[in-house]
Amino acid sequence: MAGSWPFIGRVAQLSEIRSASRGVVVAGPPGTGKSRLAAQAVHGLDGVAWARATVAAAEVPLGAFAPLLPATPPAGNPLGWAAAALRVPVLVVDDAHLLDPVSAALVHHLVTRDGTRVIATLRSRTPVPDAVLALWKDDLVPRLELEPFSLEETAAVLEAALGGQVESATVARLWRVSQGNALYLRELVLSGMLAADGGVWRWSGPLTITPTLRETIAGRIGQVNAREREALELLAYGEPLGADLLAALGSLDAVQHLEDRQLVTVQPDGRRLQVRLAHPLYGEVIRDGCGVLRARTMMRRLAQAVSEAGLRRREDVLRVAVWRLDGGMTGDPALLLAGCERARVVRDLELAVRLGRAAVDAGGGAPALSALATVLSYSGRYAEADEVSAIAWEADMTEMARTDLAVQWALNLAVGLGDVARARAVMEETTRRGRDVGARQGTFIMRAVLAVLAGEIAAAEDLLARARDMGPLSPHGARLLAVAEVAVMAARGRAAECLARVAEIRAGLVREPDGMRSLAATLTENAAHAGLLLGDLDAAERFADEGYGLDGQFGSWTRALLEFGTLKARVLRLRGRVADALAWARDTAARLPDRSVQAGSCLGELAHAYALLGEVAAAEQALERAEATGTPIGPSVVVPLRLARAWTLAGRGDAAGAVELCLETAEGALPCDVPFLLHDVVRLGRADLVCERLAALDVGGPLVALFARHAAARDGAQLDAVSEGFERLGLLLYAAEAAAQAAARYRESGLARGTRAAQTRAWRLSQHCQGARTLALMDLDVPSLTPRQREIAVLAAQGLTNREIAERLVVSVRTVANTLYAVYDKTGVNDRAALAALLNRLAG
Repeated sequence: MAGSWPFIGRVAQLSEIRSASRGVVVAGPPGTGKSRLAAQAVHGLDGVAWARATVAAAEVPLGAFAPLLPATPPAGNPLGWAAAALRVPVLVVDDAHLLDPVSAALVHHLVTRDGTRVIATLRSRTPVPDAVLALWKDDLVPRLELEPFSLEETAAVLEAALGGQVESATVARLWRVSQGNALYLRELVLSGMLAADGGVWRWSGPLTITPTLRETIAGRIGQVNAREREALELLAYGEPLGADLLAALGSLDAVQHLEDRQLVTVQPDGRRLQVRLAHPLYGEVIRDGCGVLRARTMMRRLAQAVSEAGLRRREDVLRVAVWRLDGGMTGDPALLLAGCERARVVRDLELAVRLGRAAVDAGGGAPALSALATVLSYSGRYAEADEVSAIAWEADMTEMARTDLAVQWALNLAVGLGDVARARAVMEETTRRGRDVGARQGTFIMRAVLAVLAGEIAAAEDLLARARDMGPLSPHGARLLAVAEVAVMAARGRAAECLARVAEIRAGLVREPDGMRSLAATLTENAAHAGLLLGDLDAAERFADEGYGLDGQFGSWTRALLEFGTLKARVLRLRGRVADALAWARDTAARLPDRSVQAGSCLGELAHAYALLGEVAAAEQALERAEATGTPIGPSVVVPLRLARAWTLAGRGDAAGAVELCLETAEGALPCDVPFLLHDVVRLGRADLVCERLAALDVGGPLVALFARHAAARDGAQLDAVSEGFERLGLLLYAAEAAAQAAARYRESGLARGTRAAQTRAWRLSQHCQGARTLALMDLDVPSLTPRQREIAVLAAQGLTNREIAERLVVSVRTVANTLYAVYDKTGVNDRAALAALLNRLAG
């Protein structure tokens, strides 16, 4: 960890504390950093005194102030004596809720007296002495509520503490576990759970609690009686629990007392009241204090109670299966299998694998083997899934069950192990065995999916037509066929039709989302690609975020995280946010196993971002890693890698080689990829080679039409219009490149005014592209500022207000404002801080 634990954020709170003339009360839950904030606020000030209240000091009048007062108090007025002795500019009172009455009265007196500014911290939702309460109740000082860290603040703190990028999933997991508590977050990081992988910090092991954190949480829980301890233990192993169930297992009075002490929360859930521990880490500490036999007793009691209540909720079957398994009870294959399926649905894949193995061990037979193979595949354990599938294949089962097994096995072989040939062999063997029409239709649909993966779109369309011609499909078969058709539409470049079909299918899936997560992921992925092809980056990013699981839909499904993380990086790259794209690609690439089908697309996007930023050596390393670890099963993983290689060649100065590679790749690419490949040739300066092909593409949408206009543009005005079109769509890098090309055309035509305007526009747009360095932008000059513009820019960058600048230069405030507007427009920055950074960079 880099240096000491950093103080990040809380800028508004710091400003409020420092600007409070009489002082301020800082309130917040335990561990939110109240004391640290107060210390930061007074850092560097002279004459600061600290008083720290404790439970022990509260037994003695003025006990918290004893270190600040003379040894012997007078016989008369102790309050006046103490106030006279505390002649300090700033007094910080930590944990003011623990002050004794006399100390609280002293604080109140000091606030009302001129000369001492009081900063008091206290725990929210905790009784405080009347004199302290009066501080904000009587409007003597403001009360500042300090909330736990947000997800974004947690990310900033972690990156500062660790000195590098932290995987987004790790940030989210730490935020959930710590609940934004600054103290808990620090101890979790200090436990050593995180490790740098590919330059990105990740948490991949079990939760580890440091002794300090354990003692802190144990102290927060405090002393509890036997009934309260029992309730806490039941919650630690079973939360959330219904209040009625918890009362039946223990004592309702105990739960009410725990709620009063803020150790548990009670929330309505429909007609029930659900009880949870007040913090996730409480459960870790409570479980850590339970012996094996007591833990088993608790889990058996929970299993029995919920089973007797009738397993009324969807989650109950999973919870009872886990309690019985961990409680050492006799395995019930049906229950374990049902729990495995439920864990798969909610994407708790590690738990699903545990339950699947237990179901097999308990004699679950072919259904258990098939279920285990499925969850192993979702968990990224493709070789194990292949072995279990082969064992299950030899068992007796119905034809439909065998077809379902074959479909999952083929998917595992193709997208997991990259063995499309074996996947096809499995499906062809299943087709030969098939007699049931529904089962045969399923095999043809799956064979079509494999054809799409291999880039054989015509073959996929033929297989889907044959499936339809066999007769009416079952509801499930119809859904499978519709999803396969969406994939074909996306590959064909029929983006608008694809999105309309996705919306229709998703509307149907809403009625049964639990069993359709995989289909939903496929739909979401194709919808994102369709959005990109239409130039609708907002839609594409929304689908990428949804697929990545920011809403928790796909959980820990590694393949989905790889696919959608890569998609997110691509959207950001097309937006021109190249550094952000690099961060997402690095984050996603850190998840790649030693060998992966997704390596081509993921590392291709990583290399592409590096190349656009001019980091060619890093791009070449990513490409080498992709070659060593990837499996080129088809266009979806081959094309991103070739595009990245083309821009890496361009970064090395081999523009001709980059153009040749783009043209060569376009020859065998899917229709959805061809427009981007041909347009990159335009961006590389050889529009003459692809103008006619782009104009002839049978791919609809505003973006492809704009690509064709870009290739056909012959003068600066036409390129200006193309640049404006790209900017409207949000493709700022493309817009900057087109503007730079426009400047070059104007210059060739001797049009100085047009050259300057286009050059300024290109410069402004390029400033939003986070350091992108492409061929079109290489010769882009910094737009010159007039002497007056530079003079005002320098003063603004130094922090002077418009009025202060006007007074210094003897001009009107309006003149300063208009000049600054022109400076911002020329340089592409939008505030004084960014202007200062730009001027410093140019000076360097």
